[in-house]
Amino acid sequence: MGDYSINLPDDLLDLVKRWTAEGTMQFRWPTDDEGNYKHSGDRWGSGNVQSELEQLNPEREIKAVGQKNEGPAIDAFADFWRDVPARNIANLVESFKVMSVALLAMNAALIAYKNAAIRGLAELKKELDENQKWAWLPWSDDGEIHKRAQKLIGFFDETAQYDLEDFNATMANSTSVIQNEGKLYDDIAKRFTPDTEKTGKKLTS
Repeated sequence: MGDYSINLPDDLLDLVKRWTAEGTMQFRWPTDDEGNYKHSGDRWGSGNVQSELEQLNPEREIKAVGQKNEGPAIDAFADFWRDVPARNIANLVESFKVMSVALLAMNAALIAYKNAAIRGLAELKKELDENQKWAWLPWSDDGEIHKRAQKLIGFFDETAQYDLEDFNATMANSTSVIQNEGKLYDDIAKRFTPDTEKTGKKLTS
């Protein structure tokens, strides 16, 4: 699900182009590709990536060294490892899961919004086609037919706006989560900054 792009059928695309060009329709088809969010979410949440990160943490070897050796250097190394690299790995594993969930939520939101728009536009087209049939009658009023079309489009826009607000809320929340995770990566980089003149000095808790 979500590995392909959802596009407007040609007849609905023509409808949107016509009425947006006239300035009657406010709706705009989203240009984002939901497949990109799905692909990225799957990559961030890949079990292979998490497994590789976890394998970088040789906790058993650290314990074995501590049991067979004594001294302040050994203790300092063990403290450093658990405070910086091991903590970084654990944080990254959890962060990658969070990033994956946020991206897949964006994928699902975009799919839901596009599908809702297609259903709404298909119904609108049917109503506009019915309305246009009156134009063939000799006593028809083109002005009235156009007014009815505008009302139908206005109702569609109003409904689509609610869907758009829900969609934007999900995208904003997920974007906020992703930005927040970026702070973790900055923090990890600071733990190794050369400005400390001491590799591994903890700058933040």
